[in-house]
Amino acid sequence: MILDLSLTPNRSLPRDSARWLILAVGGFFLIGSIRFLALGLWPVIPFMIADVALLAWAFRANYRSGGARERLVLDQRALTFTRISPWGEEQVAVLKPFHTQVQIDETPLGDAHLFLASHGRRVRVGGFLSAPE
Repeated sequence: MILDLSLTPNRSLPRDSARWLILAVGGFFLIGSIRFLALGLWPVIPFMIADVALLAWAFRANYRSGGARERLVLDQRALTFTRISPWGEEQVAVLKPFHTQVQIDETPLGDAHLFLASHGRRVRVGGFLSAPE
C-alpha cells in the first residue's frame, strides 16, 4: 500500500459543549418564560420551547452527518475510493492509478471541487470539506 487517506467532516463544537449550550439556552428561555408568564404573555412560551427543541434537533442532525467519511487507498494495482454515508451505506469506486487524473473545478464563488477522473468516470472527493480544507 502506497497511500491510505481518510477524510472526515470537521465539527467545531464537541458534543458535550453542544449539550451545555442547549442547556444554557434552555435555562435562559426558562427564566424568560417565567417573566412572560408573570406578564400574562403565556402564548410566547410554546414558541420558546419550540426554539430549544429545534436547536437540539439541529445539533443532532449536524453530528449525525458528521459520521460520513471517505477513504482513499492507493496501491500498485488500483486506486480505491470508498465513501461511507452517515447511515453506513458504502459506495466504492476502483480506478486505475496510472490513468487517473485529478481535476479541480472552481466555482464563481471561489470554492473548489476536487474530482478523480479515469476512463469517463468522475468521482468527487471531499464534498463535505470547506474550501480551504
